[in-house]
Amino acid sequence: MGDLRVPMDSALSAFGVPATVTRPAPDNTPVISTGIWLPPPLDEPRPVGTDFQRRDPRRRLSLPRSAALAKLPRGTIIVAAERLGDAAQTWRVDELERTEVDEWRVVVAID
Repeated sequence: MGDLRVPMDSALSAFGVPATVTRPAPDNTPVISTGIWLPPPLDEPRPVGTDFQRRDPRRRLSLPRSAALAKLPRGTIIVAAERLGDAAQTWRVDELERTEVDEWRVVVAID
């Protein structure tokens, strides 16, 4: 049985927004890419023993892995709009949520 996931290229053309990705030095050459905003998780985990919750759900973004984006470290700056036609905002990669063969899934925060 083959891979049943939708190809990343199809998802990017259907749901993608333009994104400019700038990693920390020394790899700080801006890379033009496309990202897909992912829905927030239904249940936001929180540390045991705390009664505090995040005020806003964490923002998650999927970006294609490529030769130009072979690494996506914490602190990377991403300039992207949340929806097509909206003004672009500056986001900072807070954590790497998941790595797949063809994509990075990162948690971002407003910079």
